[in-house]
Amino acid sequence: MGWQDLWKDPKVRERWEAMPPIQEVVDMADRLEAEGRRRVLDIGCGLGRHTVYLAARGFEVTATDNAPAALAACKANLEEAGLTANVIETEMTDYPFPDGHFDGALGSHVIHHTDRATLERILAEVTRTLAPGGYFVWVTPTPRHKHCGRGTEIEPGTWVDPNHPEGPIPHHYSTEEEVRELLHAYDILSIHEHEWREGESSTFHWRLLARKRVTQ
Repeated sequence: MGWQDLWKDPKVRERWEAMPPIQEVVDMADRLEAEGRRRVLDIGCGLGRHTVYLAARGFEVTATDNAPAALAACKANLEEAGLTANVIETEMTDYPFPDGHFDGALGSHVIHHTDRATLERILAEVTRTLAPGGYFVWVTPTPRHKHCGRGTEIEPGTWVDPNHPEGPIPHHYSTEEEVRELLHAYDILSIHEHEWREGESSTFHWRLLARKRVTQ
């Protein structure tokens, strides 16, 4: 099981399609709009809830994912809303975009599906493709997440659980200290630990808005 299969599940799709955009994406859009900046990258766009929201506000959105089922659904949701975006199948570690191309980027529930070294590579690509002063919204699980500690810890903070609903792939759970360390090229404008209740258990994620420093 992986996200390609999960996105084909009607219950999974219904759950994610019902979610509104998170506040940090709204805040980023407000800031970009006030500054007259238009280009936004949606990393791991899924069904396109943030892509559709940003496109509806007039942003030039590039939506990426590696799951064809997600990209097809994102395109369908854009078409239904009468909107357009650049929807691309690609991996996060090697983006085909020039340096400083985007004014904003977001990665919600996606960049943590890997080990620490690859996570650093992905964030380096995000930073490379963001313009100086560009904004980054990141949603990533904390060590209080219900799946943290299950399976085998292959390195500090990275767990592989053969029974995980997303399959036996690495999942990295970051402390706030690590998040701040990983985003050393940014000023963090807001960060909080968000609890998402699921029956008798909870998932916990950092939700943050950061801005790439003008001078590194």
